[in-house]
Amino acid sequence: MMQNAFVSQGPAEMNRSSLEIDPVYPCGICKREVNDNDDAIFCETGCAQWYHRVCTGLTELAYDLLTAEENAEWVCDNCIATKSIPLVKLKS
Repeated sequence: MMQNAFVSQGPAEMNRSSLEIDPVYPCGICKREVNDNDDAIFCETGCAQWYHRVCTGLTELAYDLLTAEENAEWVCDNCIATKSIPLVKLKS
């Protein structure tokens, strides 16, 4: 009987989770990778994490306005709730 050469047997067998790589920039909400081509926003003043636009609930218009304005800083809901970060502040 011929065994399949591609099926590992015994202690050397690897499971699927050992092949998965942790994201370099995980979304602060869904934990999936935030890629360069994703609509994403950075919590600059708070936790310094990236967030997918859709995960934050930002509309496309709000996202476009925030990312186009060089003096605007976005802060995630968690940092607003848990840290003393003003809702509006001027960049220095």
